[in-house]
Amino acid sequence: MRHVLTVLTLTAALSACATGEGPPPASLSPAAERGQQFVLRACAGCHAVAGREASPNAVAPAFASIRMRHTAIGLERSLAQIARQGHGEMPPIYMTNAEMSDIVAYIESLAPVATAPWTTESPQYTALRP
Repeated sequence: MRHVLTVLTLTAALSACATGEGPPPASLSPAAERGQQFVLRACAGCHAVAGREASPNAVAPAFASIRMRHTAIGLERSLAQIARQGHGEMPPIYMTNAEMSDIVAYIESLAPVATAPWTTESPQYTALRP
């Protein structure tokens, strides 16, 4: 009987891993929810805005990796610049100060994901070649 219980317990644990089910996602603050809605509407066409997926545009960094590279203050400054003049291939995107704060709250809610360094064969590098 003990052996059967051990097998059932292990089977249940492994089946949870196989289905990809993990702990439920953490609930977002109201500001982060508003930021999520904004980025889904305005940014998701080029950027991966949630999780570990790849960005639709190979040169647009995923928001989870942006989380690793910016403090909240630095991110607000970058968003202000993007609102005024865009960034690289990205055109200016109108954002109010409240929307920028909401976007920062959303990005800060993401689990940080480090990206691999660029190589001469990575899409980011080849896209920048003349």
